[in-house]
Amino acid sequence: MSETLEWNPLGENTIRKCCLYNPMGWNSVDLSKNMTCISKYGGLIATVQDESDTSRSGKRPDVYVYNAAGREISVFKWNSGILLGIAWTHSDELLCLQEDGQVLLYNIFGIFQRTFTMGMECRENKVLEYEVFTSQHGTGIAVMNGLYRFLIVSNIDEPKVRMLADVPGLKRTPPSSWCVLSGPRSSKVLAANDNDIYLLDYGGQSFQQTPAALNSTPLSYIAMSVSVDGKHIVLFTDAGVLWMGSSDFQEKYCEFNTANGSRPKQLMWCCDSIASNSIANGLMPKNNIAVVIYRPKTILVVGPSKDWVKYTVEEDFKSQLGSAVLCPDVDGVHIVTANKHEFLQHVPESVQGIFKVGSMLPGALLNDAAKEYSHKSEKADEYLRMLIEKQQLEKAVEQCIHAASVEFQPRIQKLLLQAASFGKSFVPSPTLTELFVTTCQALRVLNAVRDFDTGVALSSAQLKHLTMDCLIDRLVLRRQFHLAYQICDYLKIPSDQGSSRILSHWACYKVQQTEVSDDSIANAIRGKLKSAVGVSYASIAEKSVECGKKELAIKLLEFEPRASEQVRLLSKLGKHTLALEKAVLSGNTDLTHSAIARLRERTNLADFLCAIRQHPVAYKLHLKYCRQQNERMLKDLHEQEDNFIELAHCYIHDSFGTFRPEERVMLLHSALDNFSKARDEYCTKATEEQLQLLHEQTNLEQDTESSYVEGSLHDTLHSLLTSNQIKKAEQLRKQFKVNDKRWWWLRITALGEQRNFAELESFSRSKKSPIGYIPFVEVCMNNHASEEVPKYISKVTQDKRVSALLKTGNVKYAADLAIQTKNLSDLDMVLKKCGPEHRAIAELVRNAMVQYQRR
Repeated sequence: MSETLEWNPLGENTIRKCCLYNPMGWNSVDLSKNMTCISKYGGLIATVQDESDTSRSGKRPDVYVYNAAGREISVFKWNSGILLGIAWTHSDELLCLQEDGQVLLYNIFGIFQRTFTMGMECRENKVLEYEVFTSQHGTGIAVMNGLYRFLIVSNIDEPKVRMLADVPGLKRTPPSSWCVLSGPRSSKVLAANDNDIYLLDYGGQSFQQTPAALNSTPLSYIAMSVSVDGKHIVLFTDAGVLWMGSSDFQEKYCEFNTANGSRPKQLMWCCDSIASNSIANGLMPKNNIAVVIYRPKTILVVGPSKDWVKYTVEEDFKSQLGSAVLCPDVDGVHIVTANKHEFLQHVPESVQGIFKVGSMLPGALLNDAAKEYSHKSEKADEYLRMLIEKQQLEKAVEQCIHAASVEFQPRIQKLLLQAASFGKSFVPSPTLTELFVTTCQALRVLNAVRDFDTGVALSSAQLKHLTMDCLIDRLVLRRQFHLAYQICDYLKIPSDQGSSRILSHWACYKVQQTEVSDDSIANAIRGKLKSAVGVSYASIAEKSVECGKKELAIKLLEFEPRASEQVRLLSKLGKHTLALEKAVLSGNTDLTHSAIARLRERTNLADFLCAIRQHPVAYKLHLKYCRQQNERMLKDLHEQEDNFIELAHCYIHDSFGTFRPEERVMLLHSALDNFSKARDEYCTKATEEQLQLLHEQTNLEQDTESSYVEGSLHDTLHSLLTSNQIKKAEQLRKQFKVNDKRWWWLRITALGEQRNFAELESFSRSKKSPIGYIPFVEVCMNNHASEEVPKYISKVTQDKRVSALLKTGNVKYAADLAIQTKNLSDLDMVLKKCGPEHRAIAELVRNAMVQYQRR
């Protein structure tokens, strides 16, 4: 069967080598002379010519980046130091290590990102060997320098170089082999000094490790490798013997003699995370794990049961190249040659159970039933009845769906999904239906990204580890915006997490184009994003600013709905006037204030005033701020505008803020001058009178040693009257033309406070009161002299006498008088003043009101 053509038995399991891309999209690449690295989760390939000591010249090599299909993504010239090695990080950044320990990171398009160094000791003694690894903290790097010391960085995103313990017993020769053992807390190095293995930790600690149940002690361990999950280790001796076991050396899987004692070019594990979890629980450690040994033109795969498979690396007949590059992944090993990109993995149990010769598993029977049904054979009914009778039809459908999900060839996927669909029609299970739909969606996405032009060699297991969101992010990083957008649309991912976010990234890339005009770019972005939800034009404009396209950024900000972002970026671009205009249009006073402040800080006063006058709202807000916070600036504004009225008001305000009379006089004179310039007669007259009053108050203070300056004319007159300085009060009254009503009020109030009721009575007889006689009643009552009230009640006019009586509290007399006058309003006034103790009076008033209302 073609489905099992590339299968090879390996102990209890089966291994296969799937061809992902053939031929590769590049021209013949000599992998034997290049430094080449392959990334996990997608198979990005980077290659650069090796700079050896004998071939160094003035011409520096080019670094090529390809997708998994060998299609060129980018190329850039290497212009830095001597390149020791390259590797991919977990975030698909290209890590380049120099001999001096300098680490440079580039994105897949050759754009420099950042750099760090492995320390001064590496710079002085050079780096001899290195290993890039992945741990729970991220991507790390370990190096061995010329002193045979190991330095490690656990996370390149936060580079902190740590030196590990020295290898015990090491003389003038380097360690025979070493590798990194990553753990949940920290990463360590396993190093072999001939036949002794040490675990090197921080703080100068080293622990000797002894492989369990080793049949014969070798002279030297010349190679070692740890699995991707860090749970298995393989040792290769100078006698060509492999020792496979757990990474803590407590469990031995097997020993295998390869009959070749030369150092392998590459040594690695082929296993997946499911197998690693099984081993962690102590279950079936011999399933789904194997060791891969690569030597020129041959690949040897050895299982834990000492079973082995050998593959030949095919030559490129054009260039006669037979070199390959291998890279372990979470569920297999990538094998890249000049012609092909293949993937070595254990055949999944579901696939093996369906296509294995003579298999009677439910999935195999359902697959056969579907084939027979397509051929219109009655055997389809027999297979179905067999599955239904054994109640295995649902399990058969699950096996076919799972087998389809882990296959690479669309033809086989379709075959298995047709079988699953055929069986599902006899099993009304919503769970199976959901599983079928989800698997179809995942396969469509996987087949789309595996396309030659996209070249993301992703398996189903890798997608589960990576997650769909991360896959979309990686497509965006590769500038595969259209495909990422289509995937989000197909999977119905919310727009803020999917389509809108991708369009934002596309727009940020679009603004970097130099061959297109700013207007064309702005129109293209607006055309694509006008229906998108939650797109931030401000972030796109910021990217445009980074690219030096300020005018384009201003055009893009016209589409930004958030005024705060518009104002912030326009101010950052130095467009303060435009920022002020946007802030005013937003109606946000806080935003307008901040825009005004930036404009004032970054422009001279003349330009500032010219700009702010064009926006009346902003101008008024600025004036309000100046009144509250900055009076000096407020005066400057009024002076510049010849606004004499407001300037005079500022001086008057300042005059009331000082306690020094001479300073107050000076400020009032300044206000008087400005009122005169403004030709405001009323304010001029009022200010002159205030100056006169201030002069008189100062003279009074000098004569009497009392305080008068802080008071008004009314307060001054009242103080003089209460202190019996009648003549001085009379002088002020004539000078400031105080009218009779105010004077009488001041006079009787002062006499009442002095309790000089005799003088009060005499004053009431001096002439007819201009304010009436109720104020006399009130003064007497306020000063607790109710016995004086009858002297003035008779003088109160008839229409106000009831009110006067009520002020004295004499409700009975007020009621009698109101009844006599038959005045309904007076009766109502009396009724409102009646309390619980006046029930009889209230009843009498009510009866009178009813009687008079009837008339």
